[in-house]
Amino acid sequence: MANIQLDDLTVNNLGVLKRINEVVLPITYQDSWYQDSLKVGELAKLAYFNDLPVGAIRCSLETPQNHNSPTRIYIMTLGVLEPYRGYGIATKLLNHVVEEAKGMYVHEILVHVWADNQAAIEWYTKRGFEKGDLVKGYYKKLPGEGDAYLMSLKF
Repeated sequence: MANIQLDDLTVNNLGVLKRINEVVLPITYQDSWYQDSLKVGELAKLAYFNDLPVGAIRCSLETPQNHNSPTRIYIMTLGVLEPYRGYGIATKLLNHVVEEAKGMYVHEILVHVWADNQAAIEWYTKRGFEKGDLVKGYYKKLPGEGDAYLMSLKF
């Protein structure tokens, strides 16, 4: 059986997060975004499959300025290298963030999902996320309109 482990993001493995994102995601992030990833603690993790780095999650804690809404966690990136999909790696990464959210008394996780990515929409739906509003032109560099659904998991 495969051994899946999660590890903290550090200055020494930050390049691994960057490489996974470059391979898996159609969007590039600035170096400053990666440096900021070191500041989010348990909301950024690398996933290892039999000691190989194959996946990552990077989230942010969002506290509304007006304090009229509760604090939420936003999934900025979640990805697993294609040959390692279907082994529960992304689910383990997501479950880690859910447990962290509960420990922080945060009761909602949000993510934007490209409207044309039916597989991702189904994946999040199977894990309890609800499809919310369609945000027109959210992904400006993706083919077509770049529309995205805002999906939400409440617990």
